[in-house]
Amino acid sequence: MATFVGAEYIIANILIALKKLNNRDTVTLDELSEAGIFIQQQSLYKNEIDAIFLSSSEQVVTALYDFSDYFEYDRETNSIHIVKTKNIKDLESRFIGYLPFNVLNFLVDITAKFVQQG
Repeated sequence: MATFVGAEYIIANILIALKKLNNRDTVTLDELSEAGIFIQQQSLYKNEIDAIFLSSSEQVVTALYDFSDYFEYDRETNSIHIVKTKNIKDLESRFIGYLPFNVLNFLVDITAKFVQQG
């Protein structure tokens, strides 16, 4: 049975990887779109990953509303960033650990790979 991974997990993991690897705390909507496609494509090559990554525009908007205490959208830069009252540790506590282990491991690794390539 496939696991559905919400856009909030993709946003959080991209922001975590960007902060850790590039000391950036924002992701543009274009980068997020590219990451969503990359993650889903890479998951198709992993037989043990039975997950659908929800990264459509509608899913991203829903994630921004539902998790407005973690993420904020900046219209001027067309990007998402971590709200000022949160940090990477807060994102890790909220968005790492609630997925099946193999899916979580894959998501953390693949977002880091995407950030390193970009």
